[in-house]
Amino acid sequence: MNSNSEFYFESNKNHNNYELQNIYLIDRMFGDVNGDNIPDTVSMIGKKKENPFYEDIEIIVLDGAIMNQYVIPLYHNYSMSYSPWLFLGSFSGFNAEDIMVSLPVGGSGALTYYYVISFLNNNANIILDPELFMAFANSLEFEIIYMDHYKVLVKSKKLNQSYIIDISDKKDVYEKNVYNENGELIKPLNGFVIDQPHLYPIKFDGNLPYKLEARQEIAGTSHADRLGYIITYWKYSVQGNSWVLDPELFFLMI
Repeated sequence: MNSNSEFYFESNKNHNNYELQNIYLIDRMFGDVNGDNIPDTVSMIGKKKENPFYEDIEIIVLDGAIMNQYVIPLYHNYSMSYSPWLFLGSFSGFNAEDIMVSLPVGGSGALTYYYVISFLNNNANIILDPELFMAFANSLEFEIIYMDHYKVLVKSKKLNQSYIIDISDKKDVYEKNVYNENGELIKPLNGFVIDQPHLYPIKFDGNLPYKLEARQEIAGTSHADRLGYIITYWKYSVQGNSWVLDPELFFLMI
């Protein structure tokens, strides 16, 4: 979670000429992101050539009060997407909306890069980036362990919590490969959790800031062998300048 020192102010441009430079307006939202109680314009732009893949995606904030324009570049390795989108909502609890950026890039796990950016007082601060949240999720130390009789144990050593999944509906797939005819494991086997979670803004109480719902897919013998999702909820702590698990539990969705 780093303050984005590369964001900059630029004089207002005529963005109608962007298409001539292969730069396109991808998404646009309106809301007070700098905390002055006046709606601002938040735009997402990116470069695109022949294919539908956007690259070098940037966020542009137009201050609704003084009409100054600010550009927030995203990290170079995480600035591309097929169908990116914006969301505005307060995660930090300040009297301003934060900017959530979602950048789906595809692949077997439907990989998506996420950012949450604070723009309070016209200062850009990336409070969540793609690598940061992966580290938070991995800190929960999940284990996926196959058991006899078509059961899978899902547990977190960090949270001292576990669930058991019934996978008997996959008997035709697993028999003779994973289990013998008596339903016993042929050999010890572990599944795994897809590292990069899918994140969704969620609010349980209208008076409280948004949280992030993180969904991590549970895989068995391969990425294609999906067993369910681990669900966790995270809130941003301004005091700790970090995201914390709230509640300190994980949930399972089959």
